[in-house]
Amino acid sequence: MRRPVYVVDSSIFTSIIVKDEFYDRALRFIKENFRLGLITIDIAMVEVTNTLWKHAYLLGRIPKSSYTTLRDSIKSLIINATTGIYRSEDIIEEAMDNALRFGITVYDSLYVTLALRRDCRLASFDAELRRKLEDADLNIVMTP
Repeated sequence: MRRPVYVVDSSIFTSIIVKDEFYDRALRFIKENFRLGLITIDIAMVEVTNTLWKHAYLLGRIPKSSYTTLRDSIKSLIINATTGIYRSEDIIEEAMDNALRFGITVYDSLYVTLALRRDCRLASFDAELRRKLEDADLNIVMTP
């Protein structure tokens, strides 16, 4: 497999599923960069699914009539938008170390660790993550 250009975190996929304020940017990013190589980590599906649940159940933003269709589209979105989905268990120890080193969650660190291992950038709408990594002189996050 050729070297990917971006690791895509769950915030990009979530924006497409729940159609938040970043929806157009997220969709354009995926379409414009798919051929360059987009990868992610397996927890992306869990994180996107949890956010959909939050928008449907807690926030009431997603109507129950749309929930099933959106739920069923998560897996195909992530599989079809990426050229590879990596297993978190393969990098979990390194991700834990990086979480402590950079002061970020292990969830975020899995994406960061994958980007560092694959020598590519991380695509994310997470401004706090970007700030923390920049404070650590790690400028790998790009916001579509």
